Amino acid sequence: MEDNNNIVFKATNNGLILIMNESDDFEKIYGQVEKRLNAAGRFFKGSSLAVRYRGKKFTEDEEEKLRRLMEEKTEAEIKSFEEDKGYDVKIPDKNFEIEENDEPGQYFSSFYFRDIEEGITRFYKGTVRSGQLISFNGNVVILGDVNPGAEIQAAGNIIVLGYLRGIVHAGMDGNKEAVVVALNLQPVQLRIANIITRPPDGTENKGAIVPEIAYIKDDQVYIERLLPQR
Repeated sequence: MEDNNNIVFKATNNGLILIMNESDDFEKIYGQVEKRLNAAGRFFKGSSLAVRYRGKKFTEDEEEKLRRLMEEKTEAEIKSFEEDKGYDVKIPDKNFEIEENDEPGQYFSSFYFRDIEEGITRFYKGTVRSGQLISFNGNVVILGDVNPGAEIQAAGNIIVLGYLRGIVHAGMDGNKEAVVVALNLQPVQLRIANIITRPPDGTENKGAIVPEIAYIKDDQVYIERLLPQR
């Protein structure tokens, strides 16, 4: 599957960075941003974001058009929209593999999450069903749901753009910097490196889209919302 969209969204601790090609005109960039947000804008719903952009110069009018577009598509508060100056910008290489599945994933996005180390990534498009095992010596991104009885293993990070209800093991080679991210985090078992945990009983999000991140700190697994509440 070929993706000609050159826009990269990168989440940070206090907002979002848009990375784009200098050679693309405003209309093309506007359309590409709109396409990305149509696919995954709901991920930012209810948050408050400071947005910066790299790789392209915009007029004040163009900045305002993009800011309004982002507010409309994300249903988030866009506190600011301004150029992130002083960077030599390159669009990342698309060095990943996509495995097609007969059922399209519920969510599809090329968003990069905060504090996640980039590397070789395997993308799986579709629902991972009970009895299936996906294992990869790098990062794994699931473009869909992980059902109970399914298992995901990765030497790096695991990102699920959907519901995570199965078993996941990130940093399986002992990498304690690995993280697990999901739009709805309800794993039967969650393991990072050699540390195992599971969400406490009674904390299910009941189908709500509540993006969360699991990470290791002081040899314990912590789970928190990926984006702050308003």
